[in-house]
Amino acid sequence: MEPGHVVPMKLMTAGEVPRGNFIYQLKWDGVRMLSFVSVSGVILQNKQLRIRTAQYPELQKLPRLLKARQAVLDGEIVVPTEGLRTSFQSVIRRDFASNPSVIKVMSQTLPIHYIIFDILQLDGQTIATTPLEERLSLLRRYVRPDGENVTLIEDFPDGLALYAATKEMGMEGIVAKEKASAYLSGERTSLWQKIKHRLRETFIVLGYTTRDGLVNSLVLGSAEAEGVYLFKGRAGSGLTSEHIHMLTAELPKLHIASRPQGFPKDGTPVHPHLQVDIEFMEWTEDGVVRAPSIKGFSVRGEQSG
Repeated sequence: MEPGHVVPMKLMTAGEVPRGNFIYQLKWDGVRMLSFVSVSGVILQNKQLRIRTAQYPELQKLPRLLKARQAVLDGEIVVPTEGLRTSFQSVIRRDFASNPSVIKVMSQTLPIHYIIFDILQLDGQTIATTPLEERLSLLRRYVRPDGENVTLIEDFPDGLALYAATKEMGMEGIVAKEKASAYLSGERTSLWQKIKHRLRETFIVLGYTTRDGLVNSLVLGSAEAEGVYLFKGRAGSGLTSEHIHMLTAELPKLHIASRPQGFPKDGTPVHPHLQVDIEFMEWTEDGVVRAPSIKGFSVRGEQSG
């Protein structure tokens, strides 16, 4: 197994917690990372097969935490906030950094945790086809977490209880993995599933953007006070062909000149007459929705449809 050539195994999205011969883990919201660890150092590779070694100098300690000469590990890099919450925006800042001096400062101001959840090779022997339960046993035997930057994933036997607990804590969701599953590089099967929580809220349509003359996204907002609106993001996912043609025909009739604070430069503002029901992953640190999807429309003051 060489850096730049190993594709991480993927997760299939599921609508409910699977039952059966599964183990359950927290779904961490970070950057997927393979680590190629040897006595000579560490090479980090993301799921797009790009090398990210320079971005995370903290993980050069991995050889000292490995009770072997060589290993290939799979895990998630996160930037923790309070409790078990993490900041996706912060880990993206870490991942995009390229200036060594900036990276050095960020390693202090935005420290990362590498949560390791699999081991694919050990002392030159490929163990990807070994059942997951056995790989996890080897992982715990040969990798020592340092309590600072390196952590091993925790397993839970009750998926329904874990799913309920993560929803109450405001976490992203859970992962379910078949206990006997092999590590299938690059594949997405029901052996590994992710079950995510989604938030849902109704927003005011403050405007729209177009592509090739058709509406392709809506500018979302909320009412702060009478006549005062706050920008909450934009959404295009979930628009059907019927929606697009209806909005393209009707929204220009609602055009107004004023633009709320934060309104995108490429957007056209409209009278706040229409509401849209949005399902989304979380609020970002900037107070806008992340990964929104449109679920329905209504006129302000009327029941959502």
